[in-house]
Amino acid sequence: MSIEQPALNEAYAAIDLGSNSFHMIVAEAEGNSIRKIDSLRMPVRLGAGLDKNIRLTPETEAAALDALAKYAERLREVPLKHIRIVGTNTLRRARNKDHFMREARRLLGKPIEIIAGREEARLIYSAVAHTFPDNNQRRLVIDIGGGSTELIIGQGLNPTLMESVNMGCVSYTSRFLDSSGKLSNGSLKKAMVEAELELQPLIVAYRDSGWDEVIGCSGTIKAASRMLSELGISDGTITQEGLRKLMRMAVKAGSVEAMNLNSISQSRMQVVAGGLTVLCAIMRTLGIEAMRSSQVALREGLIFDMLGRAEHVDIQSQTLANLTSRYSIDIRQAARVESTAAMLFGHVAEPWKLDPETDLELLVWAARLHELGMGVAHTQYHKHGAYILENSDLLGFTLAEQKALSLLVRYHRRKIENEAFDSLPEEERQRLLRLLSILRLAALLHRGRHDEPLDQINLRIKDGQITVIAPQAWLDEHPLTSAELAAEAERLTHISIKLKAEKSA
Repeated sequence: MSIEQPALNEAYAAIDLGSNSFHMIVAEAEGNSIRKIDSLRMPVRLGAGLDKNIRLTPETEAAALDALAKYAERLREVPLKHIRIVGTNTLRRARNKDHFMREARRLLGKPIEIIAGREEARLIYSAVAHTFPDNNQRRLVIDIGGGSTELIIGQGLNPTLMESVNMGCVSYTSRFLDSSGKLSNGSLKKAMVEAELELQPLIVAYRDSGWDEVIGCSGTIKAASRMLSELGISDGTITQEGLRKLMRMAVKAGSVEAMNLNSISQSRMQVVAGGLTVLCAIMRTLGIEAMRSSQVALREGLIFDMLGRAEHVDIQSQTLANLTSRYSIDIRQAARVESTAAMLFGHVAEPWKLDPETDLELLVWAARLHELGMGVAHTQYHKHGAYILENSDLLGFTLAEQKALSLLVRYHRRKIENEAFDSLPEEERQRLLRLLSILRLAALLHRGRHDEPLDQINLRIKDGQITVIAPQAWLDEHPLTSAELAAEAERLTHISIKLKAEKSA
């Protein structure tokens, strides 16, 4: 069987490393939508492969890497810049994921982006919003994954309410249901009660927001729709009454496998009961009367997100603008530091082997947000800003990007604590420390908060040393900055970067 190959520079690929299955799609843009060229699903069951210490077992890691090796073969014809690989609930939780992440990058040529639950929700909504006709109705979109469930309300292309809850088909199957697959009314009820308790904090906000239609995504909901249709309970529309009939039939048969259904795979049968308990709880708690099933989910959302970035629809810039407004950042000072940081970056990028796209982008983000914490308190504002960045849901950003931003903002002034960077891979550690030195120098040069050009300042990088070169007259006019440069030279020695100031000829 031959597989249609897109033109080399037109194909996009997305891989979703879910808690139940790994999914990959290859697609290309087609008008305002996408055309799927290829897709592949691997039932890795990553969520079931965590031991009691929340660590991936060697067997699970081996199975996951084997699946990625198969994906790597299909990705050979796709440009690396058109590929995104994301990890969700299980990789957010796994304590020993670093080795798997390194091996995955070696196989695929791209790093895995671990995304937060609300970012996952945003991408899921994007897939649905781009796929279903825009009739200006308010939509409630529900995605039940292996380890988490996302609930999003939006209108058109804009999500307005997003949450991610730690409950999914794999986690609920392993927590509440018999490992043999045998079902009982008692175990199903226990799982549903637990799910309803998880949903309690969301009820008021979601009911107050309201919706006109409900669309469900991913394996559990697609399986429920197919089961209802095959059993003649409905045309595939999911209702509370239909689910109750389905659950009674499953209990009567003894297990989902014993129902001998053709509409769902064997791997899905092993976890679908746990997912159905979550689905029942959601529909009952929120009072949902009917739900349609969608064929798109997170992976399609990733494709639309890449296409949006190519068209300069930049959710990251919107997130930065929201933070700037919410925390009343001094935009003139941020612009001063950003401009100087970008100028300094131009001097060091080549000798330090920094990426003029991704590394400069991260530096610019940090410059715009370096005074974020002043919206909380001036005292130790760098610590407040770092906490906000690491613990907020920053739409459009991966957890790794949030961590990097947090570190740059936390240590852009005062003492640098080496141990804060020790958990990073050596290459990433060196990259961040070099970016940090640029940010610190830019912030230092603008401590006076004046709109003063720095055209007279030059920079030289040689043998691992930064030399700031300025006219003697400038140094004499800026005694505080001169003193700060001397103090900064001492601080940077702790991260093996040499700094000195000298007067120009």
